[in-house]
Amino acid sequence: MRTKHLADGIHAIVVGRSTSKHLPVTLAAVASGTRLPGTLTLVLLDDGEIDTTALVHAGIAVSTVRCEAGTTGEAFHAGLGEGEWTWLLHDDSAPAADCLESLHRSCEASLAIAAAGPKQVGWDDPRTLLEVGIRATRSGRRVPELDPDEKDQGQFDSREDVLGVGTAGMLLRTSALIEAGGFDPALGPFGDGLELSRRLRAQGHRVVVVPAAIVRHARSSFAQTPESFGRRRRSQMYTALQRAPFLVAPFLFLLYVALSPARALARLAIKDTTRARGELWAGMSLLGQAAAILRARRRLRAATVTRSYRGLEATHRDVTESRSDIRKARREAERLRRLPPADERREAAERRARTRASAWLLAIITLAAGIIAVLPSMSAFGLTGGGLLPDDSSAGDLVAAATSSWVPAGDGHPGYLEPLWILAIPGVYVAELFGGSLTEVVFVFFLLSPMLSGLAAFRASGLVTNSPAVRFMVGALWASAAPLLSSLSAGEAGAVLFHIALPLLLSSLTRAATRRGSSHLGASAWWALVVGASYPASLLLIACAAIVLALIQRRVGWLWVPIPGMSLAAPALWWLAKSLPESFAWLPGATFSWDQGQRWEIVAGWPMGIEIAAPIVLAASVLVVLAAAIALARPRRRGAVMLGWGMVGIGGALVATALATTVGIDHRTFTTAVGWPGPGLSLIVGGLVLAAAGGAHGLRADLSSSTLSVRHVVAGVCAVGLVAPPLVSTAVWLTSIYTDSPRHVVSEAPGTRIPALAAKNAADPERGRTLVLTPGDDGYLVELWRGNGPQLTHQGHFAATGEALAQSVARLGEDDFAEILAEHAITVILVPGEDSAANGLATMLDSTDSITRVTTSEIGTFWRVDVPSGRVMLDGVVLPSGVVDATVDADEGVLYLSERFDPQWVATQDGRELDPVEDSWRAAWEVPQAGTVHISHEGGFGQWWVSLGRLLIIAGNITVSLPWRAR
Repeated sequence: MRTKHLADGIHAIVVGRSTSKHLPVTLAAVASGTRLPGTLTLVLLDDGEIDTTALVHAGIAVSTVRCEAGTTGEAFHAGLGEGEWTWLLHDDSAPAADCLESLHRSCEASLAIAAAGPKQVGWDDPRTLLEVGIRATRSGRRVPELDPDEKDQGQFDSREDVLGVGTAGMLLRTSALIEAGGFDPALGPFGDGLELSRRLRAQGHRVVVVPAAIVRHARSSFAQTPESFGRRRRSQMYTALQRAPFLVAPFLFLLYVALSPARALARLAIKDTTRARGELWAGMSLLGQAAAILRARRRLRAATVTRSYRGLEATHRDVTESRSDIRKARREAERLRRLPPADERREAAERRARTRASAWLLAIITLAAGIIAVLPSMSAFGLTGGGLLPDDSSAGDLVAAATSSWVPAGDGHPGYLEPLWILAIPGVYVAELFGGSLTEVVFVFFLLSPMLSGLAAFRASGLVTNSPAVRFMVGALWASAAPLLSSLSAGEAGAVLFHIALPLLLSSLTRAATRRGSSHLGASAWWALVVGASYPASLLLIACAAIVLALIQRRVGWLWVPIPGMSLAAPALWWLAKSLPESFAWLPGATFSWDQGQRWEIVAGWPMGIEIAAPIVLAASVLVVLAAAIALARPRRRGAVMLGWGMVGIGGALVATALATTVGIDHRTFTTAVGWPGPGLSLIVGGLVLAAAGGAHGLRADLSSSTLSVRHVVAGVCAVGLVAPPLVSTAVWLTSIYTDSPRHVVSEAPGTRIPALAAKNAADPERGRTLVLTPGDDGYLVELWRGNGPQLTHQGHFAATGEALAQSVARLGEDDFAEILAEHAITVILVPGEDSAANGLATMLDSTDSITRVTTSEIGTFWRVDVPSGRVMLDGVVLPSGVVDATVDADEGVLYLSERFDPQWVATQDGRELDPVEDSWRAAWEVPQAGTVHISHEGGFGQWWVSLGRLLIIAGNITVSLPWRAR
């Protein structure tokens, strides 16, 4: 039985709450020690009661103090007694039997020792090391010397003099404590031990750690909560401000407060929401600590007689290196734990090598196909026809259009920039470095489309099968799928991008459904954004799928998946919602009419029909359907097979909707156009390929385990069904390109479409426009061009009419015809062609006042309008203007804007809106006095705060999709 010795000169202070489950254990441990404190003050932070019978029976004089202290520093001060030594304990720090004896013996050995701390170990596992003294920088950053689960093997038992020790189990010389200014009431339970140790060191005393003295510490306050982290962060900033030079401290204080939101955002970026809230809590609470910091600085200054202790302070490099070493050790341990056997590693390496080789071969073959397809247009490096038009937009033009609610085409109209062209902004920025524009970006995109499609399917098929051969065939089948090739021939960029991104969206959704982690949801949101940009109506289907998955898996995170895409495509969705259900057939790009093939050709993926090898194409398509149908009878990957056939059903519905819907007028032929069924066809083919790939999983092993039978024959036929379509489809497509088939409507884009004079006027601040008159059988085809002809980004499904322009052209031949054209900012008239109808029109223009013929070129004949003409005019004077907004110095009078009237047009002068003036078609305002007038279109999605909100939502997905989380 151990001998107990009562030390009258030691006064113990235990701080805690009566509800603490650790407090009775701590008090029992004190009572069972080999050396007992003569007196003990129990500082309770609530009104409860606690049993101290064991302490009294051990001969300890116990007193209880109740206080509402917010920190342990304040609580320790309330329990301070008269003894020579003061022993500090938390409610969750149970000392070993010989802890106090070891601490007391060490302190009695030298009068220079003012504080001694024990070795802190885990409460539940005493073999786990928590703390053996404190190493910290001058600013209070602690050096992480221990791994989270590091075991006590005596590795720190030689340590003695340290910079500081924690207050859990600290033994203090009471006289030194009082001389140093006592406890800091603003600190605790974090940072109080280090701050007090520093002051004692500054007085010239020693602070030691006694590894033989052990305290089991539960560290209840060290929790993964915002308040706990906020207290730790605040104590570190508090200590740094206490130690900072006098002139630096005020600026450092402001810097800490100002950087707290930034640090919180950085924490959010790594999905550390707990510490992000803690950063904000620490910054806000630091504002109320200014007076306490000043008092702490005075206490430290009053206690300082030496600065020799600075040699014990660590550097920031020590902190960085220690953290790096711990991370390396942790990664290495994790790697060794997960390291598979040697034979498995060898097999995996061989499979990866075969997979890489298959991917490279697929990329080379499909890239070659893309280059061969665009070779006839390589000299122009641009495409036009079908859904494509040339477009000279720069990255800056696209950014401006993306944040505007007005489309500067013709006489202008409300609208939006298609989200597909917003995605092109980074590519256009790169193209500008080489003198290119959106035209060149679209050309490169079409060139790379077969390769991108193949690699996308190759990557996505890894979820269904591990076979490199099957993945290669899936990629080749998807890269040469009829919906992709027919969409390329039709110039439907949206349908092409939809085809590329569809397998990546499906694979990311599958990962998110089968694996927990927000990064998979973030990846799904990115691909949903891309798919939604290519085909905005698909976001409605994605949103429905997300809601269903959220209900099935009881996982609200699914609702985030469509939000970034909806944010990007918000204007498109707004216009789409007003035109349901026909808007399900809307695609980005120019509206064009096309001749439908037979029903079976459309279902096979060739909406405009097939000119050659139709029976072979039909047979190849039937084989794919057969392979997908047989997959229904195989038990492997049944989920993938059923999902594939579900996609076939949805795709069929979309194809039927598109073929039954009129999407507008093709202004090149003035014929009605029906929707392009590309997205629906991609879903059909994608579903069939997914079902076939799922059925093919493990097929080789199944066949090799049985003798020759009907199954082998059927499998061979289905294999032909996977091999034949890529070869047949690619051959048919390339043949149609090189034989100038009417089913391939895309051709090289012309370089210049307007005269040099018109190009100069369009670029000038006056923003002059070109009127194009093309004689036809029933009159004139009238077009109003801004810049180098119709632009791809100005096309859309908008309810805009050219009635005012048509009425103006009807005045051709009258004396005031030039003045009427000037109202539309027309500076040049172009008549293409040289036939008899064009010559007759030219004669009429030559006889019109203030219209002067300039010259005739390969573009056509053009005339100059000889009256003042510009986008913004005041009393016949042309004023400079931007593309949409304008800021002009105007005199008193009526200010005209050559844009179609819309209530959202606003003109302001000195912050006051001007009164509008009624005009037959354009916007106009009364300017009461000379001054600067700003004109802008204040449409809903053009508001700066709406654009900022959309951008922040999209940027927020960066945080969601990061594949790692802070520890």
